[in-house]
Amino acid sequence: MRFRYIVTAAALGYIVWMLADHGIWSDAAALEALSMPGRPVFLLGLLVGLPINIGVEAAKWHALTAEGGKPWTSSLREVLIGATFALVTPNRTGDAAARVALLHANDRARGSQAWVTGAWAQAGWTVTFGAAAWWAHGMLGWPGGMALEFHGAIGAALLLAVAVWWSVPRLLRARLPERMDRWLENRWGVMRERWSTRQRWRQIGLSGLRYMVFATQFACALGAWGFAVEPALFGAIAAVYLGNMVVPTAALAELGVREALMVAWMQPSGLALPALIAATFSVWLVNLGVPALVGAWLQFNRRD
Repeated sequence: MRFRYIVTAAALGYIVWMLADHGIWSDAAALEALSMPGRPVFLLGLLVGLPINIGVEAAKWHALTAEGGKPWTSSLREVLIGATFALVTPNRTGDAAARVALLHANDRARGSQAWVTGAWAQAGWTVTFGAAAWWAHGMLGWPGGMALEFHGAIGAALLLAVAVWWSVPRLLRARLPERMDRWLENRWGVMRERWSTRQRWRQIGLSGLRYMVFATQFACALGAWGFAVEPALFGAIAAVYLGNMVVPTAALAELGVREALMVAWMQPSGLALPALIAATFSVWLVNLGVPALVGAWLQFNRRD
């Protein structure tokens, strides 16, 4: 647990050091770049994407937990309250606990597996696009300055991770020992035959759509602070989301880690540095902070 907080503190320290190293705190133009987007019209894409992002995640959750006439608004409420607990727990682990706890007691085993299935599909796209971004970095030089001799080994490992990740349902169905199967069912409510192939493909499709939505939101935020919205930018976004997934973080949903990874990947200079940090923080604020606040309001205003 302490290691998570060390990682987060190191990420925040790295950001502060980079800003100080560039003399940001005594530069009026840099402070303006930090606080004022040069092309605010792009922020519309970030804001419009929020309800779509949340709506797709609610659709994923509803598709696997809706039984007995459960209304879609209940699934939306569970997702928003889950976002609240995700914000205050390491690596968003509270999301699963909150969503499952809000279900009826008889549905919680199903809910546990629903969350695992949705998270598996979403993480699959994160690994896939992250691997693609890494290979694009090696072949096209996005960005320059990184040693290329490591790309082959790391890229091969990422491709292997992609293949294994998408094969998990088949591996569990075909290779899992019966004793472990019973342990998973008793401990976590995970059963191999719970979801059909069609349901898994629906989760994969919705997760891919959601990935495109929040990646576009990220690109719009960067565009608002003056960055060119081009393929290289989406490569950086994919690499950073992959880093977010594998780096252990403290509470507040990777606050500081995403910014540090983006700075380390793009290596901006001059006014581009504060602009990059501001744009990345705006994504955190809109996509994680706002849903968490709404979820907190829903939780504290429960009538049942």
